[in-house]
Amino acid sequence: MDAFVFFAVAYLLAAGAPGTDTMLIVSRTIVGGRSSALQYALGIALAKTTMVSLAFYGAGALLANNPQLFWVLKAFGASFLLFMAVRLWISKPHHDAAGTAPKPSRGPGSKTAANNTRGAATSVLGGFLVGVSNPQPLLFYSSIVPIVVAKGLNTFGDLLVLWAIVILGFALITAFYMSIASVAKRWLDRATNRIVLNRVMAILFAVIAAIILTR
Repeated sequence: MDAFVFFAVAYLLAAGAPGTDTMLIVSRTIVGGRSSALQYALGIALAKTTMVSLAFYGAGALLANNPQLFWVLKAFGASFLLFMAVRLWISKPHHDAAGTAPKPSRGPGSKTAANNTRGAATSVLGGFLVGVSNPQPLLFYSSIVPIVVAKGLNTFGDLLVLWAIVILGFALITAFYMSIASVAKRWLDRATNRIVLNRVMAILFAVIAAIILTR
């Protein structure tokens, strides 16, 4: 139990600090709303559990010490962010007479529903690529997880508990940052502000990509 508490405290302190993951959650909440942010958060959570598993079985250190392979992961994550930055920069939101962006139909058989499904899958994948290409969490798990393994947490059941700690902790952190971003979104979510907002977020995405590539 002491090992689980140690891991939980260390994880919450490290993950709660503002970083690329939280920057992405905040930006997606402002640009795409809670649904978009949650899709990215799901991808990031999958990346975190993957990194915990790699560290648990000793592969995390191998990956962290292999600059060529790690660079490929970083390049994938940064490329996705730059792609999203370009899309945001060139996008021109439509608006209605009230000056707000209209909400599309979400009928299950509509073309919009199919596009939403593909968009959700892309968002989850994007969150995963950004999460797994971020060097800081990988280094954190590679240094902390072996400590808890040495304390006797070495079964698959123990790994599941570590997953639960990471998922629940990240859910709390995500909810906190989304609530902050939602306050700003209420004012910014008008079509008259959207072009400026999209370009600011595009710059932010490019900055996150640069951070990933240079770390």
